[in-house]
Amino acid sequence: MSAHHLSPPGTVPTSPTTTTRPTSSHDEEFNIALLGAGGVGTIAALVLEKSGRARVTAILRASYGVVRERGWDVESVDHGERRGWRCFRVVQTIEDAVFPAPQPTPNIPTGAPTPMEAARERYDFIVICTKQLPDKYNLAEMITPLVTPGLTSIVLIQNGLFIHKPFIAAFPINVTMSAVSMIGSFTEAPNKIKHIGPDMLQIGPHYHPGVPDAVSLERTKAFVEIYGAGGAKECLFVDDMPKARWAKLLWNGTYNPICALLEVSVGAVQSSGAKEGLVMPIMRELQAVAKADGVALTDEDLEFMANRSPVTSRWRPSMLLDREQGRPMEFEVILGDPVRRGAELRVETPVMGTVYELLKLARWKVENPDEGGEQHIG
Repeated sequence: MSAHHLSPPGTVPTSPTTTTRPTSSHDEEFNIALLGAGGVGTIAALVLEKSGRARVTAILRASYGVVRERGWDVESVDHGERRGWRCFRVVQTIEDAVFPAPQPTPNIPTGAPTPMEAARERYDFIVICTKQLPDKYNLAEMITPLVTPGLTSIVLIQNGLFIHKPFIAAFPINVTMSAVSMIGSFTEAPNKIKHIGPDMLQIGPHYHPGVPDAVSLERTKAFVEIYGAGGAKECLFVDDMPKARWAKLLWNGTYNPICALLEVSVGAVQSSGAKEGLVMPIMRELQAVAKADGVALTDEDLEFMANRSPVTSRWRPSMLLDREQGRPMEFEVILGDPVRRGAELRVETPVMGTVYELLKLARWKVENPDEGGEQHIG
């Protein structure tokens, strides 16, 4: 199959791997860099490669050695069991993922003009599945070596509300899209991926002045088509991504932080009465901030998200797992952003704000472990 780059006519040089024969959309193959090959990212890499239309370069740090040697052992509700599975390429750093520059064409001794140097191979899409930790690192800055201006489309399969803004600012003439993901997938050392909840995505473009809306629409639909062809349980195009992100926040901004703070499962939050005492009040505050921000979330939306997981659910959300394992929790983009946006719009968020402050204290406790001291009886 031939590599094909989606870009406005005349704006990007032809890839050396692009043939001149006419191709249908189903004949196209895309170069994709994937950053963050954990539970979510590895399943995304598997889906993209299963489509038969993607060559995925996965960038991973901690487990690079074992995955390079043994691949991933995947147990998936959508894809079955795969032992030693590998994508097209596995590298350890972003620098390693950069395609090498082509070698100069030697002079031709016949007096004929020297052919133009072939354009280097580039990435059509960069898929980012890492946690969003803006207080720890700048993802937009990190991926700069992989981005070709006007060509590479950026796909954010991540949590958070305004996560697209740094990428649009850094790459104003590139398409940026994001995905609201509902999936149950996690890693087990050293190289196992346990995918227990179906992979369900809503993907939509973030329209901005630097890219014609038609181009953002075209490239987003192309990615949806590729991902859908790879066997995901559900992959839907949505034209209103800001609303989709606010809607997911109804679950992610409630159960995720509450479970992390109380160190309990989703089902325990529901059966304990915390759904009525904490979940629903936070959801109503999110609804109010969203309304002031121009996004309408209905009472039915709240009820659906509040009851989406059964009382019997033993699911332990990612923020809880991160706290238990001493990893950074990504609450700034999940709760910090709506709290700050509420303050800007003069919408009060007392419950959400309190939970946000408690999360900051929990983070401080992880980063500053108690080394022991005198016991006092008070």
